Amino acid sequence: MDQSELRRFEELCIQEEPPWCQASCPLHLDGRALCRSVADGRFAEARRTIEKALPLPEILGRICDAPCMIPCLRARRGGGIALGDQKNMVFSGSLIPKNGRSIAVAGGSLSALAAASDGLRKGFSVTILTFEEPLTLLLALSDRLTPEVVQRELNWLAAVGAVFRPFPADRALDDVASEFEALYIGLDAPGAAAAARGVAPLDPVSLETGHPGLFAGGDSPSFIQRAAEGRRGMISVERFLQGASLHSGREKEGPFETRLFTDISDVAPLPPSPAPPEGYDVAGAKEEAARCLQCQCMECVKRCVYLQEYRGYPKRYAREIYNNLAIVQGSRTSNRMINSCSLCGQCERICPNGFSMRDLCLGARREMVRQNRMPPSAHDFALEDMALSNSTGALLRHAPGREASSYLFFPGCHLAGGSPGTIAPLYDFLRDRIDGVGLWLRCCGAPARWAGREDLFDSAMEELKEQWASMGSPTVITACTGCLDVLRRDALEIEAVSLWTVLKDMPLPPHGPVPGEPMALHDPCTAAEMSDVRAAVRDICSSLGIAMEELPETGERTSCCGFGGLQRNANEPLADRVAAARVEENPRDYLTYCAMCRNLFARAGKRTAHLLDFLFPEAGKDSFDRPYAGCSRQRDDRLALVRALQSSHWMEENRPMEPHESIVLVMDDSVLALLEKRRIVHDTVKRLLFEAERTGASMDRGDGTFIASLRPSLVTYWVEYRPLGDGRYEVLGAWSHRMVVTEGGRRP
Repeated sequence: MDQSELRRFEELCIQEEPPWCQASCPLHLDGRALCRSVADGRFAEARRTIEKALPLPEILGRICDAPCMIPCLRARRGGGIALGDQKNMVFSGSLIPKNGRSIAVAGGSLSALAAASDGLRKGFSVTILTFEEPLTLLLALSDRLTPEVVQRELNWLAAVGAVFRPFPADRALDDVASEFEALYIGLDAPGAAAAARGVAPLDPVSLETGHPGLFAGGDSPSFIQRAAEGRRGMISVERFLQGASLHSGREKEGPFETRLFTDISDVAPLPPSPAPPEGYDVAGAKEEAARCLQCQCMECVKRCVYLQEYRGYPKRYAREIYNNLAIVQGSRTSNRMINSCSLCGQCERICPNGFSMRDLCLGARREMVRQNRMPPSAHDFALEDMALSNSTGALLRHAPGREASSYLFFPGCHLAGGSPGTIAPLYDFLRDRIDGVGLWLRCCGAPARWAGREDLFDSAMEELKEQWASMGSPTVITACTGCLDVLRRDALEIEAVSLWTVLKDMPLPPHGPVPGEPMALHDPCTAAEMSDVRAAVRDICSSLGIAMEELPETGERTSCCGFGGLQRNANEPLADRVAAARVEENPRDYLTYCAMCRNLFARAGKRTAHLLDFLFPEAGKDSFDRPYAGCSRQRDDRLALVRALQSSHWMEENRPMEPHESIVLVMDDSVLALLEKRRIVHDTVKRLLFEAERTGASMDRGDGTFIASLRPSLVTYWVEYRPLGDGRYEVLGAWSHRMVVTEGGRRP
C-alpha cells in the first residue's frame, strides 16, 4: 500500500468528519464536544472548547444567531440544540509572544475585534483603529450583552497587547493602511463603513480589496458571520505576510457540507429545554446539552465485533495497516488485526461511501506474503486442510453408469465434513430429477485467497478449471454460497448456480417434521450479495411450512459466523465472540443454509439446524442435536465420505488404509478440547504414535507413560501417551511448535 492508496481508503471513511453543528458554524465551534462537557458538568472543559473556536467568546456566546440549529439532527427529533443559550463562562488572558509583524484592524465592532483577537493569538502586534467607542457599538448589538461582559473582552484584548487608538479622520483609509504591513477593516461599524467607500472587498474568498494588503468584510446581518469574516480576513493577512496563496485550501473556513452520516431512524423525539430570558442555569444547560445526539458515523463498528475489538474505526485502521506494512525492522503489532478480519464485506455494504475492510485487509495480507513477513502460524492449518480436501479428500465422477455430465454437484468441503450424511441422499435426489449430474468433492480454494496466498489460489483455480473442463464443462451446482462466490468472482468461464435456486423450482422430497415455533433465519455472509439465493431459501422454507423470523442484521447486512476470512484460525477468541454475538440476537432456534455457520453456532451453544437437515433428515436424529464437528472430525468425515461414495455409487475399491490409520486413540473430553484448540488432528497423533513405536524414538517417563515427537513439515508435534495394548493408546496431552532443537549449537 502506497501513500495514494492509503489516502483513497482514508477518504472513504467519514467518521472523522465534523458534526453538522460544527460544519455549519462559520467559526466551527464543536457543539458536540461542548454539549458533552456541559452535560457532564465539566464547565472548565466547555470554556476551553468555546475559547478555542470563538475570537470573542463572552460576546459571541450571548449574541450568536445559532446557524447550527438548522442542520442539527436533533432538529428532526424534537428541536435543534440551543448552543447559543447554554451557560457561558468567564475567560482569562495572558501575554502572547509577538512575532515582530505589525498590523492593524479598523472599526470597533464585532468583525474588527474578532480579527484583532485572532491576530493577537497569532503573535502579531495589533493596533485597533476605532471610529466610535467599541463599548457603545457592542452594547448596541443585543440587550443580552452587559457593560461588564463587553468590558471584560476589551480588557482581554488590551491585556494581550492590543493598542486602541482613534482612526485619523483627516486621512484616507489606504493612506493609513500604508503605516502597517497589512490592515483589515470591519464594515459592521458605521464609521468604518463610511471610511471604506471605494475599497469594498473584491474577492469573496480572501476579502482582498483593490489595495494590496488591505482586506475588508463583516457587513453580514448575522453576528456569527461578521465574526467569521473577521477571522477570514486575519487568515488572509497572515497569508499575505507570508507570501502564501490567498485562495488555496480555504474551502472549509466558513460553513460547509459535512459528509458525516448518523442514523437517527431509531431516535425518539425530545423537545428542547426552554431557556429563560436570562439564560440557562447549570441544571438547564446540562438538560439541554444532554439532548445532543453526539453525532458520529460508526455504523460499521456498531455492527461488527471485529471492528469493535481494536477500539477504532476504518480510517484509523487504514493508517495502522499502512504503518505496519512500512516497518522494515521492529515489531509488526498490527499483524493479528490484519489477519482477524472475516472479509465478509458487511462494512462495505453498510458504509455510505463503501469503505471495504475486506479489500484493505486482504491487500495487506497479500503484501505481507510478498514481503515474506506473514506469520506462518496464521493460516497454515487451513491451507493444509485445503490441500487434503484437494487430494485424498477429493472425488470427481460422472454419474454412475454415465460417461458425460451436464451438471456437477459441488457440495463444498464443509458440508462434506460437517454434514456428510446429507450428501448421498441429496445427490441421489438431484440425479433422479436432473439428467446427467456428476459429483465433485473438493475445496474451492477460498482458504488460499483469504490467506493472501495468490500463488496457491491461482494454482487451485487452474486445477479447478482443468478438472471442470475434463468433465465436459458442465454447469456446477453449489450447496455452499462461499464456493459460489469464489466461482462467480474468479472462474467466470464456469457457469455456476446455487443448489437453493435449483431446488426452489422442483418438487421437494418428502421431508421430516418441522418445528411448530418460528425459527430465526441466518443468512451466511457470502450470501449477502446473492439476492436470488436468499429469496430461494425463503421460498423453500415457506414450502416446507417453516415459520421464520428475520435477524436484525439480515440480507445484504448479514453478519459473519466467525469463520470467514480464516478469522477462527488467526484469532479464535475473537471468532468465539463473533459467533456468540450473532446467536444472542434472537432467543429462538436458528436455521441456516451454511454448514460452517451451523457448526460454529452449535459450538456457541445455540440450537441450530441446516436447511438440508429438514429436506434430508438422518433417521432417528434430531436436526438440532448434531454436535459441533471439530477439525479432526471434519477431516475424518470427508475422507470417510469419499470411501463410502466410491463403494456405494461407483463400486470402486477404496485406497488401502495406511498402517497408522488402524491405531485407536483413547482421549477424555479435556484432551479432545486441547487438540481442537491447538489444531492437532487425530491423524497426526496416529502417525506420531506409529513412528514412535516403530522406531522406538520415545522417552519413557518411568510411570507407564511416554513422550514422543514428529516433524512432518515445519511444525514439530509432541504427544504424551500411555500404550493400552491391541493398537490402543491413551493420549494424555499434545502440543506443537516451530522451533528446531539443535545439539551443540548446530542442526543435527
